Amino acid sequence: MYVFGRFSSIQIMMLNYYQRQRTAKVYEEKDSVFSHLNTDEVVKSLIADGLYLGIHLPDSWVREICEFAERNNCYGDGNLRLSFAYQERLAAQSSYGQSFRLGKYYNASLLCPAIEKLARDPKLLNIAAKYLKVESVHAGSWLWWSFPPTAAIYESTAAIGQVFHHDLEDYRCLRFYFYLSDTTLANGPHVCIRGSHRQKKLAYLLSLWRLRSEQDVIDYYGTSRIVTICGPAGFGFVEDPFCVHKGLPPTKGDRLILAIHFSINDYGVLGDRDDSLLLNSSQLTSK
Repeated sequence: MYVFGRFSSIQIMMLNYYQRQRTAKVYEEKDSVFSHLNTDEVVKSLIADGLYLGIHLPDSWVREICEFAERNNCYGDGNLRLSFAYQERLAAQSSYGQSFRLGKYYNASLLCPAIEKLARDPKLLNIAAKYLKVESVHAGSWLWWSFPPTAAIYESTAAIGQVFHHDLEDYRCLRFYFYLSDTTLANGPHVCIRGSHRQKKLAYLLSLWRLRSEQDVIDYYGTSRIVTICGPAGFGFVEDPFCVHKGLPPTKGDRLILAIHFSINDYGVLGDRDDSLLLNSSQLTSK
């Protein structure tokens, strides 16, 4: 899939194959958290732009997920040996002798009921099914902090998606994002090239290297299609990750963000569950 899935002809062929195997289920939407959303409007925007802005997560849900993030330890740059409570990050960095670019939570969708419920929200499921055109699979949810990089680690931001790139994780995917802290230009907003899921120059498609320089992206797509997404806590959006995108590194405040990923197949590599982690006091702070 990774080698051939970047080509539209292969994507269409495989979508047709899966459509014959799995008919998309339509869910009753009355119990959705997102009463304001028009499913067809979202899908129409995704088809045209690969992006839809304005999925608002209710304040009570934001609070529940933020409380989870405060109670549970995260992991410096995703390293299982670098566990710390968010409130104690500076002390943890001093103790471990290194700075962190991010704090990643493991097993968040198992331990936080709000995240697990969001992955089963009927409107999100319907949007995913209508866009993917087959019964969708929830392939993973991720919750993480992004921190302002120090001078020593600023040059290595490519490792955490802070340069332009596209993701190729299935023949078609969809990813819902929710800011859980106020996100301005100073807090590391997400940036997407509108419509780039449908338009890539041949060099992008032929190369196995997914990272693109800022100037190369601007030269090819122009500046008018670059969307820098800012918003208050609870602001959400949905994106086809085959779009060229990146996260800007924060310059002042930290950013907490949740991503929920749907795809045609679950290859077992995108989930936030790690069975090597024991769900005990070594992972949790106070309940």
